[in-house]
Amino acid sequence: MNSLEIFNKTIQYIEDNLDGCIKESQIAIISTYSIAMFGRIFSVLSGFSLGEYIRLRKLSKAANDLRDSDEKVIDIAIKYGYESVDAFSAAFKKFHNETPTSVRKGSDFKVFPPIHFTLSIEGGKNMNIRIEKKKAFKITGISINKANPNTNFSKVWEDLFNKVEEQTLKSLGNGQSYGTCFEYDGSSFGYMAAYDLINKEKATDLGLEIMDIPEAEYAIVELNGAIPGCIHDGWKYIVGTFFPQQGYRHSASPDFEVYSQGDMYDKNYKMELWVPIERE
Repeated sequence: MNSLEIFNKTIQYIEDNLDGCIKESQIAIISTYSIAMFGRIFSVLSGFSLGEYIRLRKLSKAANDLRDSDEKVIDIAIKYGYESVDAFSAAFKKFHNETPTSVRKGSDFKVFPPIHFTLSIEGGKNMNIRIEKKKAFKITGISINKANPNTNFSKVWEDLFNKVEEQTLKSLGNGQSYGTCFEYDGSSFGYMAAYDLINKEKATDLGLEIMDIPEAEYAIVELNGAIPGCIHDGWKYIVGTFFPQQGYRHSASPDFEVYSQGDMYDKNYKMELWVPIERE
């Protein structure tokens, strides 16, 4: 069973339990990823956060229940995780642009269908990927925990440069900068705005965080284009095409956006994505 098949099996578990208890522990067991990693990859593939997807599926199912059954509105609200009719009605109207009562009487409502992932192969759009083992190394910078796809990561970089000048950061190691994502506590992930580190003592004196990166094998993706679009495209290709085709998966070690010099918003900007891998 490849990674996309496993993801579809996990989504089916979610679908089967929309009107009950969706357990993060069960998602982790079925997907073979932590809930944090599953959520990240799900967001890459679908464009929705996992929480948003579940919320919209529940509201879509609730509309069907209102139309097709005689259940009371309060019972439907509770079934899909709302504590009151008012909370359910507000969320329902925001999504469907109609109240539960009007939908029950025949008003139109939105349909948000379940997601099913398939292998994505786009002719002429294959990306250059190489597999490379890298020895353990250190990075330094500042980080945030409990990040999500809507986090303002540029603010982390702004805070770093307000704390330490860029040239000083470059002098701490080989000068390479990284946008680093890492698992924080199994249920969320963190992000570090970081630079390569050799001079650990100086980084400590500057009050910077230090992270030890273990030796790992990476799928290194060459990206060409303005950020963040090229980064999103790279992730979508590696997760939606490369992983299922080649039989790899994310190993749960930190992954890296590896920046180069130049204008990041130029259509010809070049950078790399380092994704730690292991065999499925």
